[in-house]
Amino acid sequence: MPRYSRAAGTALLVAAVLAVGGCGSDTEPSTAHTSAVPEDVTGTESTAPADESDTDPAPAEAATGDHLSMEDFLAAAGVDDALVNRLGEIGDANNYGLGVGVETDLEDRRGLAVVQVTTCRNVTVGYRTWEGVRYSDEADGATEDQAAAMADFLRTEFCPHVTPLKETPLPEQTLGGPSEDDLGGRGLASPLTWWDGRYPRVSWSKACAAQTGMPIGDPVAYRLAKDEVVCATPSATSLKEHLINVDIVFSSPVDEDRARKAALALLPSDATATEPTEGTNPDWSYMDGGCLNTNFRTATMKGLMDELEQDPEPWASALYYSDGSIEDGAVGDYTGKVKQISLSTGANEPGTSGELTC
Repeated sequence: MPRYSRAAGTALLVAAVLAVGGCGSDTEPSTAHTSAVPEDVTGTESTAPADESDTDPAPAEAATGDHLSMEDFLAAAGVDDALVNRLGEIGDANNYGLGVGVETDLEDRRGLAVVQVTTCRNVTVGYRTWEGVRYSDEADGATEDQAAAMADFLRTEFCPHVTPLKETPLPEQTLGGPSEDDLGGRGLASPLTWWDGRYPRVSWSKACAAQTGMPIGDPVAYRLAKDEVVCATPSATSLKEHLINVDIVFSSPVDEDRARKAALALLPSDATATEPTEGTNPDWSYMDGGCLNTNFRTATMKGLMDELEQDPEPWASALYYSDGSIEDGAVGDYTGKVKQISLSTGANEPGTSGELTC
């Protein structure tokens, strides 16, 4: 089956990229060959030094999100329709389109271009490698020659035109806000307004990009401690810009006790941890890797999600990675040390095979 056609059209493809997240089921690989960022976070009460140098990013040139069209996103990335069509021709010739012998139109090709802009940026910041991009496409059904043709075109012709992500300016902040939001949240499922009154924002590109990948939305990053940041992409406006998924990133790996405390610090005060479960990468992944999952029961989270008109489950979950994760699974085995935590609402459960997948 063609990789791109699994998206059932451009809109679903881009939505899939925005929604790429952590473990929990034996699903097929992501339709999009890119690394969209999960939104997981955690940390301590400490804040960064006031003179931290990564709080002054370049002026804004829109990233993308609900408020931008694909055309706006591609224009901001330096990709014109001529380049989009060249990419589409390579895609059609190598089964990245809507089906064998079916030619994509400009709108379809723009959807593929949005995905590949993020691929280019992920390679540039060191989050992905060209070898990994090819292996990922092969895992999704491409032949070796097809994957190589696409990767070579991206590397030599498409990506040289793609400009770096330009972040919006960091806002002026007045810190010292309450330790809980109005509904009892302490970070996960809390609104951006609460975060902005609690933790200093820092540059996403400097603090998060190499670890969590480049986003398609307008990302945010917060300094929780000198060695700890939270990386997230705010949810759609329908979720009132609450962070329901965050990544907690440590400057160097920490032990499980520190990781558990970091996760609990961003969960409601009634959260209690269940027995952790080890997970492995799904069968379709080209990588060997593992993770550790802990589910947290919290009645307060049920109320928070009900307020956001989401499934009101009394659960949150934390996936611990010793190195990191991409859409193909965990990067490397789980060693008992934690470099990154993906913190999300809801529980992670084993799939139909009975195993938890990363």
